[in-house]
Amino acid sequence: MDELLAAARSLACQQAIYRFYAALDAADFAAVAAAVAPDGVWHRQGKALRGPGEVAAAMAERPAGRVTAHLVQNLVVTLLDAQTATARYNTLVFRHDGAAGAPPPAPIGVPLSIAAAQDRLRRDAATGAWLVVERASSRVFGA
Repeated sequence: MDELLAAARSLACQQAIYRFYAALDAADFAAVAAAVAPDGVWHRQGKALRGPGEVAAAMAERPAGRVTAHLVQNLVVTLLDAQTATARYNTLVFRHDGAAGAPPPAPIGVPLSIAAAQDRLRRDAATGAWLVVERASSRVFGA
């Protein structure tokens, strides 16, 4: 694979991961669900959410006053071929459960967790977007 093309694909994968967490923290749950492939699985809080529909349903259950910040660190993308990749990274997560509609900023406390994450990504043939085929994480540190 051409080195410049490989770098562009790797960057596109990184951006897909960053956009996922930015959407999650902005409560843009439609964008979160759209980031998952139709056959994708997000292993989240002991459940396997399959496809955008189950992801959207899980997001609808989040408390209205929840504020989160997912800081993605140590992100390494490995291209398997032109259409598939894996990624490993850590997330440092802050969370506050407050009243719905409470004005910002949310109070800052200790981090909720640091988790090690592993993704499998696939480039969608129709749109060119990199989508989550599988996402799993496990806590390394927790409050």
